[in-house]
Amino acid sequence: MQVFLLLCRDMLCDKTSLTVDPLRWCLFTVRNLMRCQIKWAVSENVTSIGDRTASSDGIVPSAVTEPWLKGLNTEQANAVTTLNGPLLVLSGAGTGKTRVLTARLAQLVASRTAAPWNILAVTFTNKAAREMKERVTQLVGPMVEQVMLGTFHALAARMLRQHAELVGLKSDYTILDTDDQNRLLKQLMEAEQIDLKRWPPRVLAAQISAWKDKGLRPEKLSASDAGDICNGKSIKLYSQYQSRLVMLNAADFGDLLLHMLHVFQTYPDVLAHYQSRLTYIMVDEYQDTNVAQYLWLRLLASEHKNLCCVGDDDQSIYGWRGAEVGNILRFESDYPGAKTVRLEENYRSTGHILAAASSLISKNENRLGKTLYTSIDDGEKLMVSGYWDGQDEARHVASKIEGKLKDGFDLNQIAVLVRAGFQTREFEERFLAIGLPYRVVGTRFYERAEIRDAMAYLRLINQPADDLAFERIINTPKRGLGPATLQVIHQLARARKIPLLAATGALVESDELKPQARRTLLAFRAQIAGWCKQKDIIVPADFLQVVLD
Repeated sequence: MQVFLLLCRDMLCDKTSLTVDPLRWCLFTVRNLMRCQIKWAVSENVTSIGDRTASSDGIVPSAVTEPWLKGLNTEQANAVTTLNGPLLVLSGAGTGKTRVLTARLAQLVASRTAAPWNILAVTFTNKAAREMKERVTQLVGPMVEQVMLGTFHALAARMLRQHAELVGLKSDYTILDTDDQNRLLKQLMEAEQIDLKRWPPRVLAAQISAWKDKGLRPEKLSASDAGDICNGKSIKLYSQYQSRLVMLNAADFGDLLLHMLHVFQTYPDVLAHYQSRLTYIMVDEYQDTNVAQYLWLRLLASEHKNLCCVGDDDQSIYGWRGAEVGNILRFESDYPGAKTVRLEENYRSTGHILAAASSLISKNENRLGKTLYTSIDDGEKLMVSGYWDGQDEARHVASKIEGKLKDGFDLNQIAVLVRAGFQTREFEERFLAIGLPYRVVGTRFYERAEIRDAMAYLRLINQPADDLAFERIINTPKRGLGPATLQVIHQLARARKIPLLAATGALVESDELKPQARRTLLAFRAQIAGWCKQKDIIVPADFLQVVLD
């Protein structure tokens, strides 16, 4: 109770404290003190760390008691304890970036600089988000569950669920994958009599994705932007595609950020809500952000400017999919007075590896600059080998692996890294030929045909207006419905402007179809209707088994 009253006094008297309900903060704090035994300091925005303190201005500790501050080098501690204002952390490869992000998030919460629900933490992958949440939970307890933590797309999707109606969608909208996106574009291109051999749907999909990555909606494009793609009809098809997505209550991945940008720019009250709630923002892999992500962050951070971006301009490798290294290069001009911390001590590589990498990257013209060093010894020298082709390379690599095995190495200690998935083929063929066991890492579970089929069934059950899901499963498994029957279904759906599943309901009550086709559609509709009734009364795992059986 003493702790509770002391925290209440501080929250009510401290004018620089958070703009949150003091009672809510105190109750939340006491609950976690009891559960996690976290020691909270009571001085204003300061966490005690031995005989010195680490404040939000970045004072580096000489002796620490908090576990997340122990073992940090000077620059890491500087980044962790600089909590207010814009901060750019230039983190070279192997310099402990993940640890810094984790420790900084723990420091924000434990120092009472920010309540968990006032923090937005953006990662580049779902795996990174999970790992950060697990690490911070170990440090400060379950309070991290209330931090808004995830990838750009995951966070934007959560926001869009709350404001879907502002862009013409419902909160239960479907997120299309690449396969569904291409099938929808193919339909639109066929209607416009586009030569699909010359202009495959994936080409138009890539162009639309590039526009969305730049935050460009169809109405913001001019005729000069269209180029010659799809005979100059790419903008028209983009507009038709967006309209069709609204009819399907669907969005693709690019829409998640694009829609939220539109909402923020069109509805100031929505933006103000998130600005007042998310007062501290942390971003990982900032060098790989695209224009849409950059604009989304700038809007959210424009009020409080407590933005910490971690990245490395020397590791920007996703320009081919819209990443703008210029985002990190102009951080200091975007946020005047920003502090920059350079993490330069490498804990991962030997001296020779680091020297070779630094020598190569120093030739880049547009970079902020870092000087990486390591306390690890020089190690073995690098070896560069040239081969005539992929098969020749695979033979040599397999031979070296066999040599390592003879020297007593285990297969689990050996890895072959490739730049693209197609490059694994030569290695797999060679390993199979010599009987060398191997495992390919990185197979995408959700891109397998059977998984897409199962997901399509669930989508149609959850949303009967999902025409793309209907098209995927109407003959999966084979039901004997020919092209003529499917064409009749499409024609009726277009004529009445109704979903394909609804069109089958009208057709089975008419004489337009042959008796066998009518019976097949009746059975299909009965099956879907039965599952629709069951989905809310059976737990998801059991329901999925029912559908698959």
